[in-house]
Amino acid sequence: MSADGRYVAWLTSGAAGNRLVLYDVTARRPSASLPVAARRVRAFTWTHLPGVGIGVADPTGGENWSLYRVRVDTGEWDVLGPPVGAQTRVVRLSPRQPDSVLVATNGRDSRFHDYDLVSLGTGIRRRLLANTGYAAAYFDDEFALRLVETVDDDGARTWWHGDPAGGRRFLHVPHEDALTARILNFSGDGRIAYAVLPGGDDAVRLVGLHCVVDEPATVVETLLTVRRADIDRILVAPETGRPELARVERFRPRTVALAPGLVPALTALRARLGEEPTVLQRHDDGRLWLVAVHRPEVDERYFGYQPHDDALWPLSAARPDRRPLAISCRPVDIPVRDGRRAVAYLTTPKRAASGSAPAVLLVHGGPWRRSRWDYTERRGWLAALGYTVIEPNFRGSTGFGRGWINAGDRQWGAAMQDDLLDALDWAVRRGVCDPDRVGLVGGSYGGYAALQLATAAERPFRCVVATSPVTDLVAFLEAPPPYWRSAVPMMRRRIGDPSDPAQREALADVSPVHHADRIRCPVLLVHGLNDSRLPAEMTTRMFMALANADRDASMALFPDEGHEIVSAANRVAVADLLADFLARHLPAAGFPPVAAVPSEPADSGPAEASPEADRIPAGSTLKLFHTPRHQRTKADRTIQKVRP
Repeated sequence: MSADGRYVAWLTSGAAGNRLVLYDVTARRPSASLPVAARRVRAFTWTHLPGVGIGVADPTGGENWSLYRVRVDTGEWDVLGPPVGAQTRVVRLSPRQPDSVLVATNGRDSRFHDYDLVSLGTGIRRRLLANTGYAAAYFDDEFALRLVETVDDDGARTWWHGDPAGGRRFLHVPHEDALTARILNFSGDGRIAYAVLPGGDDAVRLVGLHCVVDEPATVVETLLTVRRADIDRILVAPETGRPELARVERFRPRTVALAPGLVPALTALRARLGEEPTVLQRHDDGRLWLVAVHRPEVDERYFGYQPHDDALWPLSAARPDRRPLAISCRPVDIPVRDGRRAVAYLTTPKRAASGSAPAVLLVHGGPWRRSRWDYTERRGWLAALGYTVIEPNFRGSTGFGRGWINAGDRQWGAAMQDDLLDALDWAVRRGVCDPDRVGLVGGSYGGYAALQLATAAERPFRCVVATSPVTDLVAFLEAPPPYWRSAVPMMRRRIGDPSDPAQREALADVSPVHHADRIRCPVLLVHGLNDSRLPAEMTTRMFMALANADRDASMALFPDEGHEIVSAANRVAVADLLADFLARHLPAAGFPPVAAVPSEPADSGPAEASPEADRIPAGSTLKLFHTPRHQRTKADRTIQKVRP
């Protein structure tokens, strides 16, 4: 929503490319659909200047984010930096300095982000802080530096009043609490820092901290405490900076009014929607709210709401003009083998054949994140294809208290995998999953977990799909991207330290690339060649290991993508590949088969490519390779089809 409340804007993507839609709030209809000049735009937000926004784009997928000034009256996208090969992050916009944006850029040293104030009119930069080793810096609405953050060698986090060399420590959080603590905002007078902090083994608190130069933090107000749940989507009062609304989620999201005056409006909004709202934004005077509703079987829908007259109207949807999916999603609380409990999401097709259905164990990435109650493209799509989809929040997942996070320390390939198997066994006992028809799907960490399950578990898995996977833990920990420097101590504490010989051996032992010969089911690997987090070499090494072990595997590479597959044409290509792969190896009875997806030829060798290049979706850059075993299996299937 624009600062003056006149417009709402959103990005859309499709075959015609990305577009920026402008919605006129007064007329209650879209007023323009502007082409997006920048390639691979991932975000847009309004500034406090009328008619001016900023966009962030990642042209190559390498996470070298570029900043653009967007003039919505002309549709112009003007580059505001950074230098080629550097990364820019938007840190803060302020109504007190509407003509500037605070950004963090690692152009001087790829390990550290310096903090610059950029003029929205001229593009001129003024350096506010040259980073000499901080993990982050925190500024107020005057763009004055308030705190800097450092990470200790043991993964602990410390916030300081200015340079740590001066010894003016504000707050110290030990490693055990580091992933549940974060500074959110400052009060209007700057004397209070609002933060989320741990409140025990399974609780988190939203608090106000006394924040005066040279003095340590003390809690002056506790606004909210929850157990085994997330606190996020925190909206603050524009003048005071005090949090007014927050979203809490364990099983399903719930919006909490922290300001008593907002309780009636929130209650009325729930009644109008008939569902739980997520408040994305409130206009400064409170007259207009931007609201989202998440339903896994429908989509994410957006609304405008005026509390003063209880007016509610639709804005847009993630799946406009489409019917609800014929699926059912519910949160479940699953017991795991050590007596703990894991929150998971179980999604089933409504028109599945009687009896246990084939299942997909869908593993989220991170691993320090979580699956949520919302519309996610892959969850809904897989269930609509006829699969029971099981999404466990295994130990190490965030959002359930520090105890659950810390239970995942040094458990890659161990107890974290056990939680996945326990969730699968739970689904089998409930009769919603056929134990002999299970596929594994995951991306990033989820891709690692899927491959590792296939190497280590004595289960008859039918197939594995791994997107941008970690395949070698030693290589992953020894060569992180430079801008992850501050995260390295935490990663080595929670995953393992390859500089220690015993830990190095243990890490190698739970790395799928070293155990490709143990995989007995077909594998589909997907990766963007410009991935800066997990180099595509992770996937190509895994593919060659599978080929050398004479395993059935395919590898899809995208030369213009990074850690995530972003372009519409390439996303269609991945969806087609996945649908065809599952239809061949994990067919869902009663559901129509999906047409096979194209491949592209390449030089023959240890791994050969398919010759079906004419079937690649228009605009896709897909390069598809197959192991010799896959080619033989494909030939055998063809012979069986034509044999009388």
